[in-house]
Amino acid sequence: MLTARPRPYAVVNPRAALGKSRRLWPALYLELSRTLGVFPWDWTERPLHASTLVRNALGEGCDLIISVGGDGTLNEVVNGFFDQQTSLSRQAALAVIPCGSGGDFRRSLGFDGSVRSALAAVLASDSREVDVGRLSYRSFSGEPADRFFINIASLGLSARVAHLVCRQPSYLGGSGRFFLATLQALLSHRNQHVNLEVDGEPLPPQILNTAAVANGRFFGGGMQIAPRALIDDGLLDLVVLGAVGLRDFFLWGPRLYQGRHLSHPCIHCRKVATVSATGAVSVMVEVDGEPIGTLPTTFSLLPRALRLRVNPGAPGLVSH
Repeated sequence: MLTARPRPYAVVNPRAALGKSRRLWPALYLELSRTLGVFPWDWTERPLHASTLVRNALGEGCDLIISVGGDGTLNEVVNGFFDQQTSLSRQAALAVIPCGSGGDFRRSLGFDGSVRSALAAVLASDSREVDVGRLSYRSFSGEPADRFFINIASLGLSARVAHLVCRQPSYLGGSGRFFLATLQALLSHRNQHVNLEVDGEPLPPQILNTAAVANGRFFGGGMQIAPRALIDDGLLDLVVLGAVGLRDFFLWGPRLYQGRHLSHPCIHCRKVATVSATGAVSVMVEVDGEPIGTLPTTFSLLPRALRLRVNPGAPGLVSH
């Protein structure tokens, strides 16, 4: 039985990784078109433009959306698949060609640092249904807002780091920029009181450094903050870094990159469906590496809400 050829559409961020995607895209498009045929694509021109482009493409019947850029571009593309909590097309699939400086989501999928390592997944005929996170928060202008995410959203120091990353020298690369931004943030950061409610159960008030709500495993340019996370298990991983500071970062930093930090007495991890956080409005929130607002915020999950093209045996998936 013959299967219909997909109708692809690509969103390309020409500024990702200092223009890496702009330089690579002509050759990548030529290679993709040999299998997929000629298909439409667009450069992104402004923040959140990718979401609009994807919504338009889905409305026109495209059923394979290719994200070419970094984790921020991918987040915008994912948001283009949804309206409130409703998927605009359950038949459409997402494919990822990572060209950003951080490259955190591609690590969960087992892609190496080569852009071309993702092509096999893009051209695969099968896709997997994966979970998508959703958060409600207060925008920096004070208005209530919502955002979807496929990788990780967090609050506290991590959001401060995301704010500082763009100020770091480009020659440091993704991991180096995140590392230096983390050091700078730690020097000025003060852990704060935050009230967490998990699956409707209030937790004791606590002082925390960071709370990460993870669908994927990596954030911060290669930190394996949630080593047990799976993007299709129907749950989020809540990782809470309590009263940790600069000394802990120096002693435990390597373990954080290796995913061996969960034994720290001030770090706790659990599987959850929903998380709510309240506290000072000075506590920032970030999603997929982009600072977007402040507390209060609520994180929830849309189980298996998006089709994703992946290579067989990807480490961030439930084994079938």
